[in-house]
Amino acid sequence: METTSSMNYAGQNQNANQENPLKKWVIILGALAGLFLCSTLYLAFFAKPTTNKVYQQVESQNMELQSELDSLLAEHNRIKEQYGELSDQLSEKDSIIMASAAEIEKLINSQADYNRIKKQLARLQNISQEYVKEMDQLYQENKALKEENQQVRADLEQEREVTRNMQKSNDDLSQKISNAAVYKAYNIKSAGYLVRNKGTEEPTDKANKVKRIKTTLMLGENSLIEPGPVNVYCRIAIPETGKVLTMGSGDTYSFVHNGQRLQYSCKTVINYKNKAENVTLNWDLMSDDKAIKGQYNVQLYTDDQFLGETSFTLR
Repeated sequence: METTSSMNYAGQNQNANQENPLKKWVIILGALAGLFLCSTLYLAFFAKPTTNKVYQQVESQNMELQSELDSLLAEHNRIKEQYGELSDQLSEKDSIIMASAAEIEKLINSQADYNRIKKQLARLQNISQEYVKEMDQLYQENKALKEENQQVRADLEQEREVTRNMQKSNDDLSQKISNAAVYKAYNIKSAGYLVRNKGTEEPTDKANKVKRIKTTLMLGENSLIEPGPVNVYCRIAIPETGKVLTMGSGDTYSFVHNGQRLQYSCKTVINYKNKAENVTLNWDLMSDDKAIKGQYNVQLYTDDQFLGETSFTLR
């Protein structure tokens, strides 16, 4: 009996010893699971806030950098718009600014080193300031040039006005001289004359005795007229018909006045010397002609102007 009991006890001890290694691995795995759980809990409650804080700091820095870049570009575009077409003269520097801004934009999006981006922004800010200075210099130069051009135009217009006034004064003076440089005829008289055999003559108003119609005038002094020969024409219109007495037909006994060809009765040429001079024109009737009764109208001309007129009556 004892022998059998002893054998059973020994067998139980042997089975217990064979189960011990399994329990050991269970204990090890349980310990590892507990460690993993503790680590997870630590990371969940203690490590995550630290990670979030770093993330938030990076995001805040990126937002700050982006805001600086946006402000710089907005100011740059405002300046370009303000100066209008003048900004076209700095297109090369504008291209440098835009390329540098695009590069900084990429660095911000890739979350590059903060200090590196800040240096790039500082460099871009300096370029932008140079751009503004050059733009302002161009504006000042352009403004000065415009003011100079305006002054030149004003001076030119003033000179033109002076020239116009001088021209007008000269034209007025020329007109005055032209108006003054005319012949003045005074004491124009015309009458019928009886011519005797000895050549003597005496005035008469009897038509049957008239053999000559004499017209006299005084051509006044005028220093503005070019001295030289002057043609003086006399036109005698007979009563009733108004026909002009003439020595023949055609252009031989005619002259042109204001574009119109006129017949003349008699003509004389004087050598005008800018002094007053007596002028006499005679119309002699043919031996078998007789004067008719009535009023005779007499007109006097030079080649350039109408001198005056008079009349006389025969009975």
